[in-house]
Amino acid sequence: MSISFFPGELIEIPSHEVEPALAFHPPVARKDDNLTLIDGKTFLSTSVTGDIVPPGATDVGLFHDDTRFLSYLELRVNDRPCIVLSSNTEKTFVSQIELTAEPMQIRDSFDIAENTIHIRRQQLLEAAVLFDRFRVVNFNREEVSLSVELRFAADFVDVFQVRGTQRRVHGHYYRPIMKNDGFCFAYQGLDGIWRQTRIEMRPAPSLLDEKSARWDISLRPLEHAEFEVTVRPLVKESSSHTSPSADFSACLRERRHRFNRWETSSTYFSSNNSILNSALSTAIGDFHALQLSDHGLRVVGAGVPWFATLFGRDAIIAAYQALSLNPQLAIDTLQVLAHHQGTDYSDWKDEEPGKILHEWRQGEMTRCGELPFGPYYGSIDATPLFLILFCETYNWTADAALVRKLLPAARAALNWIDNYGDLDRDGFVEYRRRSPKGLANQAWKDSWDAYMRSDGTIPPAPIASIEVQGYLYDAKYRMASLLRSFGDLETAERLRREAAELAKRLDKAFWMPEHDYFAMALDGDKQQLRCIVSNPGQLLFTRVLTRDRARAVIQRLMKEDMFSGWGWRTLSQDDPTFNPLSYHRGSVWPHDNSLIAHGMALNEFRKPAIQLFTALFQASLNFRNYRLPELFCGVQRREHDEPVHYPVSCSPQAWASGSWFLILASILGIRPSATRKELNIINPELPEWLNHLHISNLRVGNSRVALDFTRDRERTYCNVVSVDGDRLLVNVAFKK
Repeated sequence: MSISFFPGELIEIPSHEVEPALAFHPPVARKDDNLTLIDGKTFLSTSVTGDIVPPGATDVGLFHDDTRFLSYLELRVNDRPCIVLSSNTEKTFVSQIELTAEPMQIRDSFDIAENTIHIRRQQLLEAAVLFDRFRVVNFNREEVSLSVELRFAADFVDVFQVRGTQRRVHGHYYRPIMKNDGFCFAYQGLDGIWRQTRIEMRPAPSLLDEKSARWDISLRPLEHAEFEVTVRPLVKESSSHTSPSADFSACLRERRHRFNRWETSSTYFSSNNSILNSALSTAIGDFHALQLSDHGLRVVGAGVPWFATLFGRDAIIAAYQALSLNPQLAIDTLQVLAHHQGTDYSDWKDEEPGKILHEWRQGEMTRCGELPFGPYYGSIDATPLFLILFCETYNWTADAALVRKLLPAARAALNWIDNYGDLDRDGFVEYRRRSPKGLANQAWKDSWDAYMRSDGTIPPAPIASIEVQGYLYDAKYRMASLLRSFGDLETAERLRREAAELAKRLDKAFWMPEHDYFAMALDGDKQQLRCIVSNPGQLLFTRVLTRDRARAVIQRLMKEDMFSGWGWRTLSQDDPTFNPLSYHRGSVWPHDNSLIAHGMALNEFRKPAIQLFTALFQASLNFRNYRLPELFCGVQRREHDEPVHYPVSCSPQAWASGSWFLILASILGIRPSATRKELNIINPELPEWLNHLHISNLRVGNSRVALDFTRDRERTYCNVVSVDGDRLLVNVAFKK
């Protein structure tokens, strides 16, 4: 099918779409068994039947470039929905769904008994093309006549509308253009951009109208019929466009080929625990599926469904977590973020020179200037985290050319910290929103109530969050070492001195002696926000803490009010504002837990890190494909419990998937030093439920390493299997 049209040929129609926030209030909770297919910024979320139902619901749809291009898709046989027998996905690019028709009575004929009509439905997503393929088989002993129908709708709403933002204005909707083998939904946004959903059908349906297609078929016993539908979301400044036909089998081969390239270039993990193997395989697939292309480089989007775009903080942390999986992701991420680094001073975008972006959207609301996210710079932690990733990537790769290329961006980031990040010149980095449509909270806990006092009041800005000061220390300390290696001794000494001074100020300003713990933040009046939260746990991996302070933080985190049994809560359950079902006030976030456990292991507190690894592994048993979600509820674990699911959690979420690799590398004591051509394995330790772990194709500099870890009673041993490429010294050390 080739459809070309021009504005004069279109017939405008009134919008019949209802704001999702109004039609589904409260919002539809994202179902745990939803099927999700992803290819970068294009993703499909359906029910287990492969349908997008109910029409316009907030947890389903075909999305592309922050817009929903298909808001309703339903298969019906003889005007009845189908029954699911089973459904599964291969990685995140193709679903196979087994269906049967409902039992039904055929007039003047016979009854179609249950489980006698089999429908195999395959859905494939490749390069912004959705394939929906059907094979219908008759297992009756009589010939049957069936009406197979597909129903469609496209609402073209912005992802922010789907999430619940009421817009009340919209662009122009047009009557679908119909051909014998399909039709096209069309919409021109208030941004002047044409968005189209083009649907092609093979073979041509028996009946086609503006909302559905129907095939009338007769099948003899054991006879089958096949149908295929392709759906293309298109975003064009001009409405005239044709697109080539696509082949299901060729596209499936291409998706598998792309995944195999990613998998073979990445570290391989295999253990004696088949479920852990599956969980790691799922996470590796997620990192592939979420990758976005930017100027020929690859960077992971944050997650599906709400964050399928570039987020600075998320991309940095995910790349940091995945250094042991594939450091190329960190190499590309650094270059992409440097390319988009802030250059102007903009209140609307919360931008300053040298600042690393927070979020980049391309939907209609952003393009129209209704929201500031194209790009938006409202996060104060992305910039020091960029420097941490920069230095740690060099530690893994020894890529001096990359360092020289990115040093101007790194210096600009340091300049932002000194000249813009410290709003009141007290030595700490703070945030205060300038954009009227920007984020009120601009650290990783960025919901509106994340920084609330225990009495329920909101503290005045600017806010200096505790973990950000740890990032700042680590960034300056690491940059001092890197710049010294590259000959800038003066700047290196200054940064080393500033890091040491910051560590002293942090301890003095944030420490709460009566709680033997650190405050969450300092408010605009320099008063401590004295909630007991998970944030100080992230100080452990920045190594800003003394040994005694690190021990105190760990001991506090292991108390029951913070450790739920599934992981560390974001807020103590003893706090008056605790809510385990909230986003940031008592929930459990795998990525937050992974950074805390990483810090514990770096400080040689392995037991609590392994306890956390075990808890997250046990939690994963209760999620589809053993995939850790963005977050889950912080309800206390009791015997025979399952983790309580958060209703609108993203899954997959890049930094949740990355948690596995960071925790594994941490408890195994994997510490590379590619510049010295060394890999150090310090005090490796496996949990008691894992006896053997094989790692191969681990990249350190230009070397590839294979290691075997074996647990024998209370001791874990490491055997160096092979080293390929450049010569590499592998040291295995056991400290008392």
